[in-house]
Amino acid sequence: MAHIEGISCYKFSNGVEVVNTTPHVINFLDFHKVVTVPPSGVLINAKVVEKEIKGKVKGVTFVTSKFMPIDEDIKNISLIQRAFPKALIIGSIVACQAYKGIVVGVTACKGYERVPITEKRMSIIKFTIFLPEKKGE
Repeated sequence: MAHIEGISCYKFSNGVEVVNTTPHVINFLDFHKVVTVPPSGVLINAKVVEKEIKGKVKGVTFVTSKFMPIDEDIKNISLIQRAFPKALIIGSIVACQAYKGIVVGVTACKGYERVPITEKRMSIIKFTIFLPEKKGE
């Protein structure tokens, strides 16, 4: 594990580097070895913007949610990118939606999709990414 400016980065046996910007440890399956990657020291968050929509259930409010970047976290992402230019920035699914194409999410290895979190093993070769919308979409 490498540390620069208080940020930790882990490199797997396949050469993939990751910076964990969640508040949780993540257990990866690096081929046949379980590797626990701790939080990097930087937490990437997002703000939620809700829009109320009409629903068909009396007494229930329905909203759509859009996850938006936070200025301080945009700076933190830039810091990570400068310190570890080859690293994938791992965040929550909310952060992935706020920082489309920049922050990625983890995916479970085959056979570990529906197990308790303590038994979950994440892939080092497959990550979730949300892409920015193209104009007109």
